[in-house]
Amino acid sequence: MSLGKVTHYACDLVLVSIILAGIHRNTGLVFDTSNLSSIDFRRWIAKYLKFGEKCYDYTVYLLKVSGYFKQNSLVFDRLSSFATKETRSDLGLESKEIK
Repeated sequence: MSLGKVTHYACDLVLVSIILAGIHRNTGLVFDTSNLSSIDFRRWIAKYLKFGEKCYDYTVYLLKVSGYFKQNSLVFDRLSSFATKETRSDLGLESKEIK
């Protein structure tokens, strides 16, 4: 096997672990290792998933620091959208555009 293929497979494994970490963070779903028979394999999978969590954290940190991304407050955006709709209906401006 050439060095290029090994590097490619290593990058793929890291990307898969980052995707699994993102799924874990956003949904709470985790990979169930209790179905695996080998204890050593369970430990290896646990280390692999922990590595993915660290890579995910580092990637998020780099994106926050880069200045190209900003974090939206989803709760605040939803509340302000709702408040704007309620204010329009209270003022009788449902069909008019508020700028």
